[in-house]
Amino acid sequence: MIRVLLLIGVLAAAMWFGPTLINHAGYIKIIVAGQVFESTLLGLALLVLVAMAALWFAGLLLRKLLRLQHVSFNFLRWRRQRKAQQAYVLGIQAYAKQQWQLASQHLAKACYDDFMQDEKRLLAAYAAFYAGDVALANSHVAALPVDDNTTLFLQADLLLQQGQPAQASALLVDKVSADNDDKGLGQLYLHALQQAGQWQQLLQMVPLALKQQWFDKDKWRQQRFNIYPAAISQLSQQQRFDENADYWTNLPAKERKSTAANIGRAWAMAQNGQNEAAEKILVSQLQLAELPQLLPYIRQIPLGKSVLKLRKQVQHWLRDNASNGYLYALLAYLAEQEGEVQQAELAWNKARQYEPKLG
Repeated sequence: MIRVLLLIGVLAAAMWFGPTLINHAGYIKIIVAGQVFESTLLGLALLVLVAMAALWFAGLLLRKLLRLQHVSFNFLRWRRQRKAQQAYVLGIQAYAKQQWQLASQHLAKACYDDFMQDEKRLLAAYAAFYAGDVALANSHVAALPVDDNTTLFLQADLLLQQGQPAQASALLVDKVSADNDDKGLGQLYLHALQQAGQWQQLLQMVPLALKQQWFDKDKWRQQRFNIYPAAISQLSQQQRFDENADYWTNLPAKERKSTAANIGRAWAMAQNGQNEAAEKILVSQLQLAELPQLLPYIRQIPLGKSVLKLRKQVQHWLRDNASNGYLYALLAYLAEQEGEVQQAELAWNKARQYEPKLG
């Protein structure tokens, strides 16, 4: 709108002063280093216009040839871009140091430069959120392209970090599909479903996660323990776990027979008072190499007095692995189940001695 008004003003001035300049051409004489330049006022004005047009065209040509699309030859714009670039550098440095308030301020200034603006807004949104300014973070999100995968990830991630996993799941439910192979969105969606306790939907998403390889093999081994034990035990408690249901039969046999799934079954059995059956599954499924992943879930299984066979298995392993802190932690849990508080404390001390992070 401003450009249109300026153009109208220039045309009006030309109509007003044009006849005067034509009838009274004027005379200009410039002497520089002995050289004399003479021209009419109208001729000088036309010469200046031609020179400006030539400079503009030369600048455009240089940007095309040298691929300097984001460089401006306008002094004021160039100065603004330079300040924005400096702010971006300072913002990245503050972000790396987790100085969120400072990073937020600098990255907000960096967004005045159009170059990589969406990426700057992404970082600025996170910095503002971590600095505690949710409103500013949301304003950066609002300026990002709508329905872009990165924008959706940012929105859902911020919701998750605010303790709103159900809203994050609802935001992603229609975006994570066979037609969208964005692994980042898929991983975040599984995490949101897990946090929201939407276990049935979570199990239904596993075949797609495997098909699109949202996780590599090593990370998927850990994801099994994040998914199956809690999903099976929670659905069983709600009397909604059915091994004949589609969400379970559609899983590959390898997933249904995995150690993580069997830990979930044992957990569900113990919750239903089938302690001996739960212990039997644990004894048959426990593997020493997987004990670090299994221990957090085993410690939630209420076995009560049904721990004799499991205790024997642990003691057998300890003969060849006397410095394994996880085995002592498992012994401490078994002692707690039998009400042997003193023995449990002694075992825990041993566990922390060999594996300090268990403390």
